[in-house]
Amino acid sequence: MSRLGKLLLIHEGETGNVLYFLFFFMIVSAGMAIGRGTADALFFKRFGIEYLPLMYIIQSLLLAMVSTLYAAFADRVPAESFFKVMFGTLAVLVAASWLVISHGGPSWIYPAYYLVYEVASELLLVHSALYMNQNLNTLQAKRLSPLVYAGAQAGTIAGGLLLALFAPVIGTPGLVMAWCLLLVIGIVAIVLRHRRHGASAHFRAHARPRNLLKDCVLDIKRGVRYTLDSELLRAASFSLFFMVIAFYILCYSVNRVYTQTFASEAALASFFGSLTAVTSAIALVSQLFITNRVIHRFGVRRVNLLFPLTTLASMFTLIFSFSLPAALLGSLNKDALMPAFRNPVRTMFFNVLPDYLQGRARALSIALVLPLALFLCGNLLWIMLKMDDTRFFLIPGALAGFCYFLFNRRMNRAYISTLLSTLRERLFLPSDRMYRELQGSSDDVLHEVMRGVGHPDSEVAGAFSRLLVDSFPERAMDIILERVKEADNATTDRLLGMISSLDLSGHVQQLHALANRSDNHLKSTLLHLLVESGDADSVTQALRHMGSDNPRLASIAIHAALRDSGTTGITESWLELLDSGTEGRLAALELMPDIGRISGHDRDRIEAAYRRAILELIRNQAVAIRIRALRELDRRAGDFSLDMDRELTASLSGSNPELRVAAAACLHLLKNPRRDELLIEALGDGHHRVRDAALRSLDKSVGDYRETVLHWLRENYGSPRAQLALLDSLKHLELPGMIYENLALRKADEACKLHAAYTLLNRTSSRHPESSALVLASHTLRERLEQTVQLALLALEPLHEPGIIATIRAAFSSGDARHAANACEALFNLDNQHVANRLRDILLQTLDHQHARNCAATFSTPEQVLKWYATQKDDWLQTCARAALQSLERMHTHA
Repeated sequence: MSRLGKLLLIHEGETGNVLYFLFFFMIVSAGMAIGRGTADALFFKRFGIEYLPLMYIIQSLLLAMVSTLYAAFADRVPAESFFKVMFGTLAVLVAASWLVISHGGPSWIYPAYYLVYEVASELLLVHSALYMNQNLNTLQAKRLSPLVYAGAQAGTIAGGLLLALFAPVIGTPGLVMAWCLLLVIGIVAIVLRHRRHGASAHFRAHARPRNLLKDCVLDIKRGVRYTLDSELLRAASFSLFFMVIAFYILCYSVNRVYTQTFASEAALASFFGSLTAVTSAIALVSQLFITNRVIHRFGVRRVNLLFPLTTLASMFTLIFSFSLPAALLGSLNKDALMPAFRNPVRTMFFNVLPDYLQGRARALSIALVLPLALFLCGNLLWIMLKMDDTRFFLIPGALAGFCYFLFNRRMNRAYISTLLSTLRERLFLPSDRMYRELQGSSDDVLHEVMRGVGHPDSEVAGAFSRLLVDSFPERAMDIILERVKEADNATTDRLLGMISSLDLSGHVQQLHALANRSDNHLKSTLLHLLVESGDADSVTQALRHMGSDNPRLASIAIHAALRDSGTTGITESWLELLDSGTEGRLAALELMPDIGRISGHDRDRIEAAYRRAILELIRNQAVAIRIRALRELDRRAGDFSLDMDRELTASLSGSNPELRVAAAACLHLLKNPRRDELLIEALGDGHHRVRDAALRSLDKSVGDYRETVLHWLRENYGSPRAQLALLDSLKHLELPGMIYENLALRKADEACKLHAAYTLLNRTSSRHPESSALVLASHTLRERLEQTVQLALLALEPLHEPGIIATIRAAFSSGDARHAANACEALFNLDNQHVANRLRDILLQTLDHQHARNCAATFSTPEQVLKWYATQKDDWLQTCARAALQSLERMHTHA
């Protein structure tokens, strides 16, 4: 069974699902085969084949109405619930038909039974695909859909044999009840399956509507609109339209050849039986052993072109030779290649649509497209029946086949873009359109920002004020000054700190009035703004506070004095402020940009005092004081270098994230070799704001840091989190694509080695679950593997359109196997396939929890893995590896 599972590409844990779907599809297909045979025989013999064109017209109308009704409800309930309703309704209709037929009822029962089968067969085909989609992800569908459809093919063969064997014994009406019995068995199978396993894994319920009828009508309108708006659905609809025309012209052509070749009815019937058995057997073998491998090897898009090409080849063969061999090739195409390749691939194309639209998209494509195509093809064939030359109907068939091929190519082009947009929607990632709308400066956007500025929460008001200053600078001053009229002093101080970059010339009087009624802290902020704007009255007013007991007012007085050439004693006042205690030193930090305004011995004295004051502040026991000091230092220091690596090291290892952010932001001030080591540590921090601050420090400390970053990435310095932050920082730089490609290849090779190590160590830890060190080492290695794969993907990001790789990475990180499977499918259809192929085996096998078969056998024993593990440039990895090695040694000693 294990070897059979590998042969059929069934992975561990999938056997139960596969057996159920095989059984279920066999039951459905066997019933449909019996239904088709009994419906055709009873209608042709008891009602009359001459009414068949009328049946096509009625069938197209019924199909359009029923499919539209189906589209309204298909996505609202789990597929299995809809199947129970459908099977129950169909069983009642079939049983009622049998009852009327067996009692010699009126002749209208035969066309009615025929229409029941024709409409039901289309709905069952559509809903079966939806049922599989709600239970298989994209990668599973690529492997298992052909196998499941092979089960359906086997059911068709079984139903045909049952019909051939028992029709002479119990009569055709008796087999109608056999179809009814199979429908009941199908209901029982669904109930037992989902009572044990729950609802379909990938079904997402909709909110209960208040008005079901109105909501269903809206859903139908949305489905039609989505069909028109979606490039994939438009191409798929045109593809279906031309496929139907080409298919029925091909059917008519080959049947005309067979009718001319076989003189008697018995010979023709015998030939049809043999032909059906052969083509069904070829389709069955293909679906079992060929289709899934071909799709896996060449991809969905290439295989999507196979059936259009073989259809064109069949048409041209018949044009040049309207004979039995050419007709046999045509039958092989439509009865073997179509179910083996075309049907599974088309199902996979619909799988990339949003979940809430898949059912209605399938149904609406049939309801809108199939009836129109049948009507046009029927009229075309009716006209061509009067012409003797076969080219009159084969050439239009070849043209339809060529159009079918062209629209399948359009489907291929739309496949990846639809897959990515669906992933973005499922992952709630904003689209480019959303960004464009938010970047506009419309009155509606401004109104929403103003509402945010007026929010009573100071944090919300501050965030929207910052957005206002950045997006609407010409309106920001008036709006913020209006907001601060009702704000407390702390909120006012925070909001006014955001307007320093704006033009204050038209608002000086308002700011003076505000300063006169404010406390000393807020007054110092306002005076600082006004002095910076060059207002002479503000300089005079600030100088009055020279020597003030309030450190901030004394600070602004010194700031103003440095701009007034007539003021003396500035240096002594400045030094006095630096020696006046914690609050004085914090206020003096605001004066650091003014150090450049003095020179000579006075400057040396000021700088020495600052070095002492800063070290005392960042050694303070109060964390809040240290955070304030580091923030002011980063904001004001400029090129002022400091020897404070021990203090920053202590702050970076603290538990307070705000302290770590402030310390990371000051790393650019270090002028010794410890700076790079601390930068790597901060870049690997678990808090994203610490990593962002470290990146800003890196940018400030190194003019062009590309070579530094690339060296760190190539040599694998720092944790994967640090490498991710570094690599992400390069995206705004225009580096050659070859750099990113080589880096992606390097990280893909690392991931391959890590996967080989993880596979071996995971097997060992699963055999020894009592060893917590081994289990921890295995989990840590798995985490490193996932992070390295993310690095490889991130390196690919600049090589593709914006947002594509980001969406794929988000899908891998989501923890949802279905999103990850769709991300794999998208990745394997992009350019740079030599990078994706390195990751293919790792990603596929990791998703399916299988061993990576294509990764080289780098390690043979867990000891080799752990010894290699212990040499990595990561203290955490080394610690885990050493502990696991000691655990292994103890186990070997006891053994």
